[in-house]
Amino acid sequence: MKKYFLSTTSLILLLFWPVHAQQLLTRTEAQTGDTRSNLPTITRLATVSETNYLNQLALKGFNLETQGLLIESLDSRTVYADLNSDIGFNPASVIKVATSFAAMATFGPEYHFETSFYTEGAINKKTRTLSGNLILQSTGDPVLGTLDVSRLVRDVVHSGITRVTGDLVLTGPFTYAGFSTTDRATQALFKTLKRSGLKINGKIVSGAPRGSRVTTHVSSSLRDILFYQNAHSVNQIADRLGEALGGPKAVERFLVKDVGISETDITISHCSGLDYNRITPRATVTLFRELVFWLNLNNLQPQDVLPVAGVDRGTLQRRFVGNEYRGAVIGKTGTLPGTDGGVSTLAGIMYTRDYGPVIFAIFNSKGSVATYRRLQDDFLKGFLAESGGTPDVNASLHRLNN
Repeated sequence: MKKYFLSTTSLILLLFWPVHAQQLLTRTEAQTGDTRSNLPTITRLATVSETNYLNQLALKGFNLETQGLLIESLDSRTVYADLNSDIGFNPASVIKVATSFAAMATFGPEYHFETSFYTEGAINKKTRTLSGNLILQSTGDPVLGTLDVSRLVRDVVHSGITRVTGDLVLTGPFTYAGFSTTDRATQALFKTLKRSGLKINGKIVSGAPRGSRVTTHVSSSLRDILFYQNAHSVNQIADRLGEALGGPKAVERFLVKDVGISETDITISHCSGLDYNRITPRATVTLFRELVFWLNLNNLQPQDVLPVAGVDRGTLQRRFVGNEYRGAVIGKTGTLPGTDGGVSTLAGIMYTRDYGPVIFAIFNSKGSVATYRRLQDDFLKGFLAESGGTPDVNASLHRLNN
């Protein structure tokens, strides 16, 4: 995946920012003297906004060793800011972007999760007995709620079943409401069935979907689920989605195998970003870059799964709200006030007039979350102003209502 995505860099850049792409290519050719070279020239630019940001961190008494930063051009050939970019930091909820990417690559953005009950065997209408198994087919709907499960159970009872001679057969990952693992959710379902007057003589076993379908619940599209999850940073959805993917290690494997992130640059304990996860700023920028390319290849844009700062409801609604910043930043926040001494992160894509789209990752730890947020905003606002402001074409790229 990584090699294919990177081969499309020039194409994507030309699609988004034709003038800037031409300038970059011309500069690279002049420096290398060989337009056929496969090794891009990396340019490191010193920016006033980066200097001011680092000075402000130091003046407020924050240890720069506990801060991470990287801003790069979309084609990765220009570095605009860099601090400890190869050191692993706690990303907090920014890790939800990795979970989102893995889910879309696995299921597809328009995928709909289905949760269904099937019966295997004959139903005696007089005794209301199913002589066989009751089968739950689940694909791991991360937004399935208690009311949804209650309706499914009610439909089974209304179909004429109050007793099952066989087992409750589970197929696939299953979570709902606050039950974020398949085991916990299945045990809760078993109790719900019993409270609804449906007695199962057997036990809970795993199996394959078969028999006659009784009832089904279909979720909204994965794309819509991810947008809500990321805009509002809902831990429960992300952790349950991780369960459907196979757990945190499955997301790690996706990042290493498919995105091309080094094993030493990523550790995931929770797919929501809770507790002690680790990722480097460089790996985070790679993650967002590959996500942008993947979305483009699937006729989507970042704002389809990530909130636009100052526009969309959620954690970024009140940040970058001025007319000069509106729509310039698309990304994900991360906040863990009680972990690693206080963690605040911000990563995503920023659209600039002079430099085109840039990918950024800002990791702050061991300090005040509120202060870190103000410094992040001041830094990116300064960088945007230094980069010519928001491009005129920007307004047409972003979601302007909720």
